[in-house]
Amino acid sequence: MCVAPAAMFTNNAFLDSIAWVMLIILGVFIFITGIVTRKEAIDSHNWPKVEAKLLRASLKSTSSGSGGRSYTPDIKCKFIVGGSEFKGTEYDLSAGYGSKAKAEDKINLVKQMNPLFIHYKPSAPEINVINPGIHFTHYIRIIIGIVTVIFPLLIWSGIIELR
Repeated sequence: MCVAPAAMFTNNAFLDSIAWVMLIILGVFIFITGIVTRKEAIDSHNWPKVEAKLLRASLKSTSSGSGGRSYTPDIKCKFIVGGSEFKGTEYDLSAGYGSKAKAEDKINLVKQMNPLFIHYKPSAPEINVINPGIHFTHYIRIIIGIVTVIFPLLIWSGIIELR
């Protein structure tokens, strides 16, 4: 991603082309990820559910290179499907939260659930979620993917000029 902005200011058309192709490929990857995770999130409403035992619920904090922080509910629970034990770790099928308060609210909500149910993918119970369904993150991935493909194509084709 660092190559594309630097390359569009060069006088070398070959480097510019490589950078735009890389950015377009990245956009396609993000778009496909958004579509696949959105489909899985839609399907998760119909997944079977089973009672689970909460092992741990805490807050996980990560920092980005730009100094921002992201918070994720760090949830561990176990459940049994077909005689085999599985571990659950996801509150919902989205990414972390920018707000510490939102992540803490999810942790508190899980701690209050009695009984705690896990929705699991029938073909792969290791993919499971406490709160099934589509969330804002799924749409953001699709939008970012589309923009990351269209914007470089418009610049590369000369429709938009940055110089």
